[in-house]
Amino acid sequence: MLDQHLNLSKLHDIAISAALAAGEAILAVYDKFELSLKSDSSPLTTADLVANQAIFTHLQSTQIPICSEESILPFHMRNEDALFWLVDPLDGTKEFIARNGEFCVCIALIWHSRPILGVIYTPLSKEIYSSFAGAPVFRNFEQIGEYKENLQSLKLVNNTLNLDGSNILISGRSADMTQIENFAKEFNLNLATLGSAIKFSKLASQEVGVFIRFYGSHIWDTAAGDFLLHQSGGIMLSLSTLQPLNYAKKITLNDSFIALSRSQKSNLKRYLEYIKLQII
Repeated sequence: MLDQHLNLSKLHDIAISAALAAGEAILAVYDKFELSLKSDSSPLTTADLVANQAIFTHLQSTQIPICSEESILPFHMRNEDALFWLVDPLDGTKEFIARNGEFCVCIALIWHSRPILGVIYTPLSKEIYSSFAGAPVFRNFEQIGEYKENLQSLKLVNNTLNLDGSNILISGRSADMTQIENFAKEFNLNLATLGSAIKFSKLASQEVGVFIRFYGSHIWDTAAGDFLLHQSGGIMLSLSTLQPLNYAKKITLNDSFIALSRSQKSNLKRYLEYIKLQII
């Protein structure tokens, strides 16, 4: 049971304010950002840094420790007993650099290794998805319910999109597309690509049905989206443990995972059997 003194509704409001402030900071440097490389050769822009500062400014009032991609907490402050914020101030830095709009701000609150609150904000479209434990998923502050949206902004890999969303496998552009394409063909799924954690917003609103990632994601990339998907009735499991992802890991890399919308959840067993035989 959650601590009775933890006001998740208030923390949800603060997280939303933080995400909106980060989005404003990102757009303020959209046309004049500077680019450098981190020690692992991944890109870092001034947008990442100003968004990180904006989020810290807002979340520090909660007196809850903050773990960000740009400022990782020591493990003893984010272990399995901890309560902490887990933040990606600019998820999809490569998409930001490419100026395709497919980047977002991700904020999650982690308690005992799992998210209990999540916010994903897309600055260019000004769409914000959010929820907290005990609440529905909100899109732009309204419960999404059976929300559907025009999907023409998604970039097709093959076939055409099924607009009911349940038959779409979504992928990022850095994935091993051979494995993803084979999976899509096996289950007659239409395949589309989309950058960043915006994919989880599409899963939560059932605009897409399936998302699989085999490598390369970090805990701050997925925590907010994992929670939104869970709150919408979907499911996301580690392909190693077949359990929900652990966000209190000393090593910040995620396991490979499968994420399914509510309408696709009944197919989980079939998908896992195929993955075990063909991929893992």
